[in-house]
Amino acid sequence: MTKHKQLRAVLLAALMVFSVFAGSIAFTGTAAAAASNVSVTTGTVEKGPSAVVNLTVDDTNDGDSPGMQAWIDVNGDGYYNASEPSTSDQGYIPDENSITFDGITVYDNISAGDYNVSVVEASSLSDGVTQATVNGSVTIESAAAPSLSSAVQFDDGSAQVEVAFDEDVTVNEMNITDGDSNLSTGHSVSAGQVLVSLDQLYTDDLEVTYNVTDGSGNTATGTEDVTFAPVYVASTTNDTAYQGSKVAVVATSPDTDVEVAGADDDNTYQFSGSTGKNSEVFVFDTEGKMLDTYEFTIGGVQDAEVEVRDLGLGVSVDDTNITDAESLEGSVSANAGGRTIDIVALDADGDEVDGTADSLTLSGQGTADYNLSTFDEGDYTVEVTDSYSGVSVESDTVTVKKAADMSSDFSTSVVTEQVGDIAEITVTVEGTDEADVMIGGDSLGYTANVSVTDGNDDGEVVLLFNTYAPNKTSSFDVDDSDDEVTVDDINTEIPDGDLLDAGDYDLEVATDDDADNVGTLVLEERSTDSQAVWTAPTGADLGDSDDVYAAIDDESLTQTDAVANGDVVVHQVVATGLEGAFDAKDTEMLLGNEFNLTVEQTNPGPNRDPKVLNSSAATVITDGANDTYFFVYDLDNVNASRGDYYVSGNEQFDVEDDDAFNATFEVLEDGNLTDVEDGETASADFEVVEPELSLDEDEFAVSAAAEQTITGTASVAPGTELTFRVKSSGDTQPRFLKTASGTVAADGSFSAAFDFSEQKEGDEFGVTVSVDKGSASDATADGVVGVAETETTMEETTEETTEETTEETATPTEEPTEEPTEESTEEPTEEPAEETTESSTPGFGAVVALVALVAAALLAVRREN
Repeated sequence: MTKHKQLRAVLLAALMVFSVFAGSIAFTGTAAAAASNVSVTTGTVEKGPSAVVNLTVDDTNDGDSPGMQAWIDVNGDGYYNASEPSTSDQGYIPDENSITFDGITVYDNISAGDYNVSVVEASSLSDGVTQATVNGSVTIESAAAPSLSSAVQFDDGSAQVEVAFDEDVTVNEMNITDGDSNLSTGHSVSAGQVLVSLDQLYTDDLEVTYNVTDGSGNTATGTEDVTFAPVYVASTTNDTAYQGSKVAVVATSPDTDVEVAGADDDNTYQFSGSTGKNSEVFVFDTEGKMLDTYEFTIGGVQDAEVEVRDLGLGVSVDDTNITDAESLEGSVSANAGGRTIDIVALDADGDEVDGTADSLTLSGQGTADYNLSTFDEGDYTVEVTDSYSGVSVESDTVTVKKAADMSSDFSTSVVTEQVGDIAEITVTVEGTDEADVMIGGDSLGYTANVSVTDGNDDGEVVLLFNTYAPNKTSSFDVDDSDDEVTVDDINTEIPDGDLLDAGDYDLEVATDDDADNVGTLVLEERSTDSQAVWTAPTGADLGDSDDVYAAIDDESLTQTDAVANGDVVVHQVVATGLEGAFDAKDTEMLLGNEFNLTVEQTNPGPNRDPKVLNSSAATVITDGANDTYFFVYDLDNVNASRGDYYVSGNEQFDVEDDDAFNATFEVLEDGNLTDVEDGETASADFEVVEPELSLDEDEFAVSAAAEQTITGTASVAPGTELTFRVKSSGDTQPRFLKTASGTVAADGSFSAAFDFSEQKEGDEFGVTVSVDKGSASDATADGVVGVAETETTMEETTEETTEETTEETATPTEEPTEEPTEESTEEPTEEPAEETTESSTPGFGAVVALVALVAAALLAVRREN
């Protein structure tokens, strides 16, 4: 090998060795030095677009360094991987003591958990090569958008809404709306608390619409309801609230403890809570709380009180069953007036029915009516809310059914009545509660158009038409006060005060202007038919027709032609066509103009004018439905003058015993009720008799036993109440007094039973019977115990003994048997002996006769044997 070749070989070998050495140096140069004194300042971070992990390095190494690198060892393998979040600071100056990194951005795809953080001195990071030295750790939490905790509207001197979130937020958008308009005038943010200003306190349901971002860049948007708390208290304020409303208890800082307790001893309510994170408002709901004063301890200071009162808010519905053609109506009430009430209908699911929202203002008495129009088929309730306090109540359920097709009719096609009476025209309706009725027609000279309303939903209206005054709107009425009638028009030439003529009048009923059916009103001529006289006891209370008929039923009002002086007289007049007159005018206006009752004496005596009673003093009781009228007066309370008619200014006379009268009821020719010459009359006679009581015996003989009867008769009216007294007299000892009550029977008799079982034979007594009311004198009689009964017993015993002896004697002869001897020997001997001994009959003839009969019977039996 030449020298050059050897040199070349040496050089090549050296080059190869240097190459290997250089390569070794290049490889070991990637090993980075770990940074010292690293502090991870972000120990916990929530993932999000702005989420970073901050750290600080305080490295005192004075050697040259190409830079500082940091990363999160996500997979935990101890090396840097390109997929792991990292950061770099190439401007690191070794001579400076420390640097702060801008932060390691946390990727969204990193799972929540705990991770190591490493920092090295290097110009760059090599994937899978750069080895980690653990310098710290970080906890990464899942990404979560801010959550709204509460939204409360209150007024602490300025109307505002506090919106509280569960973490610090930045507000991008914040609006308070009533569903249509933004009501907010501005807002301020403190951490997670947002205070939105309003220009006033709103009683409507409000909502908050928001867009906020937290520190990690997570954004939350939404719309939530705002709680309305109209009552405000703080640590030094007191207020009142209606039960059911909400109270805003406002502290001076967020997350303040609040305690509530009832003030009265019997109120055990206690509560401990907090305003909550990022909130200074605690809401105290008074719904269901006892009416009392409640004390609030706010942040350990107890100075606020709220008195809870009862607003008494109530809602009712007029009908819980209606059709889809009827309006849902009702009323609202409260213990305070001048309040605005919001009303809405809710369906069966509790959802608000569109188009039903309404409001009204309560009157000074705290009441108002509402009308929510018609509804489809279904079940509904009405919810009313006091707009300021927020107190709310719900009504009973209203069931709406589909209405039937509308129709109307008359219950009978022909209605018959007499001129002057009140015609009852019954209208039936279906599928509606209203109908139009026409009476008459152009050809009849009279037409009336009226509208009727079925107010109680019974499907009918009884229309009352007073034919006495047909051209007056007041002549139309309804039988049931729940129903209604409206007179649309009356067309007639009949003068005021004149009646309709007798005849047939057309009837027509219609719904929605369509005639449904027709009928006929038949008006017959009126008549005056009869009069009868009845009597009742003194002071009888006959106030109306029910009283009269009840008195007839219990026989305390009886028909008669003789009335005891001082008793009550009742004239019963039967006449058609008077009902309308009594309905339209007072009795005082009718007497002397339409009719008269004249009660005139028929036995005045020679050379005297008859007495005429003041019949205008009578009480008039009407029963127009039965064409019957009662004139009632007490003979003790009626005056009389002498002449052809009663004159109050003339000398007055009393009614006396034995006065006889004729009572004439006359419908006057000059009135409107008849055209008959000299009028129409109905008459009856009666005599006034002395009021008397009479006992049936001058001396009553009674047994010393119970149920001993005292009887008598009276001229006073049946039904007159009596008092009986039986009092010991003479030398009777011990003394006694017995009383009883009774009434005069329909035939004029009276009686009462007494118990004399404790008296002895020969006791004497006196009987007195008196009327409880009236002028009849007492009836008296004497009485004795035992005498009459003893005589009766003696006669019955003698007769009974004779009959028994005869029968006993005949028995063996007629029916001989194997045992006649024993019966004939024992029975006739014992029984007659006892009865004869007890009898008070003197002598012994009956005994001798009896013995003879027994001996004959024995002899006959012996011979037969």
